[in-house]
Amino acid sequence: MICNTAIFYDIENLTGLFGGKTNTVLHLDEIYRRVLEMEGVHGVSVQRAYADWSIPNNKNFRNSVLQVGIEPVHIFNTNQQDKVKNAADVSLIIDVVDSISKRPEIENYVIASGDGIFALVAKKLHENGKRIIGCSFAAITNSIFLNACDNFILLEKTDASIIATSSRRKTAPKATTNSFVEPEEPPTPTAFPKTKYTDVLLRTNIPIWHDIGDSAGCFHTVRRIIETLFCEETQSMPPLEISVFTNYMNHYIPNFKVTKHGFKRVGEFIRFILTGSPYCLFTAANNVLRIAPREIAAGTNIFEDVKGLLITSANGNKFKSVFDVPQGEPFIYSIMPQPALPAPPPIKKKKIKSPEPQKIIKPEPQKETEIEKEIPKEIKIDGSIRKWIKDKFEELSAADALPPGEVRKLTTPEYAQTVFGVRSPIFKEIETRSNLNEQRTANGKIKYWKESFRFNGKMFIVYKEWVVNLHEERFIAWLETLQK
Repeated sequence: MICNTAIFYDIENLTGLFGGKTNTVLHLDEIYRRVLEMEGVHGVSVQRAYADWSIPNNKNFRNSVLQVGIEPVHIFNTNQQDKVKNAADVSLIIDVVDSISKRPEIENYVIASGDGIFALVAKKLHENGKRIIGCSFAAITNSIFLNACDNFILLEKTDASIIATSSRRKTAPKATTNSFVEPEEPPTPTAFPKTKYTDVLLRTNIPIWHDIGDSAGCFHTVRRIIETLFCEETQSMPPLEISVFTNYMNHYIPNFKVTKHGFKRVGEFIRFILTGSPYCLFTAANNVLRIAPREIAAGTNIFEDVKGLLITSANGNKFKSVFDVPQGEPFIYSIMPQPALPAPPPIKKKKIKSPEPQKIIKPEPQKETEIEKEIPKEIKIDGSIRKWIKDKFEELSAADALPPGEVRKLTTPEYAQTVFGVRSPIFKEIETRSNLNEQRTANGKIKYWKESFRFNGKMFIVYKEWVVNLHEERFIAWLETLQK
């Protein structure tokens, strides 16, 4: 199969070099991973990253460049004093136009930048029948370039699963007189914990892993520890507590921090590692987290596998578990968003002689609650509570306070009718390639606010036609259910 995609990274734009704000959470392997997941992409044959690679911050992308096979293109003197800010842009544009004639097999051109100048490149690519895919952070993306792209990958608030491959040295290495760099001394492993499992590990002679920036190498080491711990010799031993297992990880991977690999807690990381494996994470009667083979943990509170986990190896093979990847093979991973559950099929009503009309359940009138007291009296008199409800949705969006299941329900007309007495969905997910004003309409009228609201990493527009007498009690009752 011929690789039909090329990626061009504008490092200066993505890191905000000339804006004075360096983006410290950019991971080039994330862009590579998300491009591979796109429909119509059959492998990447060209990858080039344009930057002044002598700048210290750019050196942090070394691991990403090596891991996914990016060709670094060095641009000299890209700084504010020399005023050659666009040198990288010009070099990138030249290479793109040159590839159109020299590489006809390339159908997809990915430009990782938010600079508006690339809208002209998009026009030229369209004239030659090519597909243009943009990729950048929303805050630095020019709207003209965004609209010129066939697809756009937004990097805002990415999944917690993003692999952090940037180098994280606290001090600069010392330079010797012969211009070579002295290698950093590897961190010292922690003391080996002494437990009932100790002898099994010592006999296996698992090597110490020092490169904590190499996520795949760290994960392979953790996998090997797990496979060694649970063998025939340890079947009669009690399940392993996660705190003890963490001590083993700290010994075999010195200075290993799960937060540097996209996870908030050790338990979340272990659940990811064990997904699709013969082992699981569970809690017993005393609520202590433990690891054990699944057959031993049967009957306990077992944590579910991570849904939508996709692992892609360096040669393009895809797996659903770390344990399926050949030992030592590099890989990147992602957690795919799960599709909304389909609406249940309509229930056929049986014909009866005296059918009773379907009643819409309304909340019983109660004494004025704390939420009701928040509504200004002048708004009630006016007959509209739009501003108050809009403020509430802005508060919920800022705190990301709606669970995924509730967000999913709010996008369905059935839920809107039952809970709020509204015929249109409360939420509409924004389609970046469609006109926003058209998305705001329902039955030929604009019924959604033009402002966007973020929930669970997705952008939505929200229904705005709220009236006191029709919707006030229902909306308040819904808010109170969120507080329970």
